[in-house]
Amino acid sequence: MPDVQPIGIDLGTTCSAVAYIDEHGKTAMVRNAEGEVLTPSVVLFDEEEIIVGREAKKAAGVEVGKVAECAKRDMGRESYAKLINGKEMPPEVIQAYILKKLMLETEAALGTQVKAVITVPAFFDEVRRKATTDAGEMAGLEVLDIVNEPTAAALAFGEAAGYLEDDGTPREMMRVLVYDLGGGTFDVTLLELRPGDVRTLATDGDTHLGGRDWDQQLADHAADAFAAQYGSDPREDPGSLVRLMRAVEEAKHTLSIRNRTKIHVEHAGQALDLSLTREEFYDITAHLLERTAYTAGEVLRVAGKTWQDVSKVLLVGGSTRMPMVPEMLEKLTGIEPDSSIYPDEAVARGAAVFARYVMDQGAGDKQPSFTVVDVNSHSLGILGIDQETKRKENVIIIARNTPLPARAARNFVTKTDNQKSIVVQVLEGESTAPEHCSVIGKAVLRNLPPGLKQGWPIRVTYQYGTNGRLSVRAVVPGTEREIVMELEREQGLSSDRLKQWKQTLTAEVGRKRSASTIPAEQQSVMTPTQRKAPPAAQRVAKAAKTPTATPAAAAASPIAAQRAAPQATTTAPQATTTAPQATTTAPQATTTAPQAATVMQPAATEVVSSPASSETVLRPKNKKGLKVWYYLAGYIISATVGLSIGYVLMCMINPEADFLNIWVPGVEAPSEEE
Repeated sequence: MPDVQPIGIDLGTTCSAVAYIDEHGKTAMVRNAEGEVLTPSVVLFDEEEIIVGREAKKAAGVEVGKVAECAKRDMGRESYAKLINGKEMPPEVIQAYILKKLMLETEAALGTQVKAVITVPAFFDEVRRKATTDAGEMAGLEVLDIVNEPTAAALAFGEAAGYLEDDGTPREMMRVLVYDLGGGTFDVTLLELRPGDVRTLATDGDTHLGGRDWDQQLADHAADAFAAQYGSDPREDPGSLVRLMRAVEEAKHTLSIRNRTKIHVEHAGQALDLSLTREEFYDITAHLLERTAYTAGEVLRVAGKTWQDVSKVLLVGGSTRMPMVPEMLEKLTGIEPDSSIYPDEAVARGAAVFARYVMDQGAGDKQPSFTVVDVNSHSLGILGIDQETKRKENVIIIARNTPLPARAARNFVTKTDNQKSIVVQVLEGESTAPEHCSVIGKAVLRNLPPGLKQGWPIRVTYQYGTNGRLSVRAVVPGTEREIVMELEREQGLSSDRLKQWKQTLTAEVGRKRSASTIPAEQQSVMTPTQRKAPPAAQRVAKAAKTPTATPAAAAASPIAAQRAAPQATTTAPQATTTAPQATTTAPQATTTAPQAATVMQPAATEVVSSPASSETVLRPKNKKGLKVWYYLAGYIISATVGLSIGYVLMCMINPEADFLNIWVPGVEAPSEEE
């Protein structure tokens, strides 16, 4: 074994796996301490110890408030979906404990230190990718790179089919559609395989669609039947709900083999055995399957291909074992899906191949025998203001499905004389409306040279790496100054909290320890309703508030003053694509966009200190509460004045009338006759 072994880690929603390259140059799976290839992605935070894997999953039914599972679906959020031991916990910390176990057991099995490539869904945005890298850092794992799961699966297939070795053996170009339905996420990617070359054409997906959603549909079906019979709902009790989810998961697995099964539901001392057929299961979950079929069709449309252009459909992910999946795909494509690569192992094996590829790239005396070209799954843009309409908009700089690495530049101009700083709001998403995109952070260009006139050019460049990570650079022409700007992300852990959690995770997973070793400032007690929403760069756009800049800075606002400018050319290896407004470069090439007039628009904020992380954050001023009191006082005053004036006028018209009909004590009330 080498001194450092490259490995591939499939960090899954429900299960994780590790693979490596053996002495024969082929991929092999690593078995965990329990002797199994798959490790459940479940963590038990007990008072005295932290347990990862099978035993943690067993405890989920009785230790509901201590067990975290499916944390991958919450990556990019500020905290995990539920409280653990009454406390909030970042989802990347939960992932770090899983990675820690995988790393330690792999090093023990291989007898050497490891460096890893970790897989992520192709549709993960930049925030989620960074969170995954942070999880590896906290676990003490050296992360070589991040690779998309469908790309990894294609590499595993390419290895088996001999496409990764350019040995002169004649092979035809093959287009492979990778259909990856895991426990919590879904991706579809179209790739081209040639000898020694793996190239992604287009990708799409849903980070909140997976086998877990099929389970949820069955759980709702069973819970409704139980409630109809007994008048109580098992979903209202956390323990009953966990047991119900385990029961429907087993029923789903059984229906992949048999045509009929039963779901056993227990709650409040009562039980129900609900019969379920495979056909009923199909009917209950048909809408979920239709979503995946639609996404597959969209990938082909974006790539400009038809099903006749597809050579093979590759099944990846444990949820593709449901018979409904291959049946739907064969009917849709006319191609019998290929499951020759074990669905649970394909991603980890491909990640191991990619890890060797990355290691060979870094070695001076050895070059990889194949190349890999991936694409970005989301467009990157800048928050801008249209000069004509004055409306905010997302101006896309690097379009979705651009070959990586990519680089694109755009010219800006200053808003005022002697402007001191500029804020570039970085957006991720396809919509032109900023509220439907994800604000992944801001890059601040500070301390501009004195004496700059209004309209002075500022050139901003986006550099998008092969792993989907972004860096931002700016140049002030005429001043011989180039500034590298670190992206200040709106989501994720600060560097200080990363260090604190890394110290916490230095203890071996499973080793007894006091709960007090978790830093107190990381145990903020917030109710679930106070948590921030996830990033919105998903297929179904979710509204996200746009943060504003400090008074000393101004928001970079590209203006579409040159919308009618000729389209620029986007260059990719062996392909030419056109895109408006900006020119994006394919690997190792740099092209630039035509100059577009832009201004820097100021936006006021107040600086708030965050006690949880002891760092300064920017938040818009909130005057909503004050306005409510103003409105309430106004309503009371206006109503009182209006009633008083009306009463005076009526008394002037008829002085003898008692309009208020008030009975005064001591005065005899008039009779009905009077």
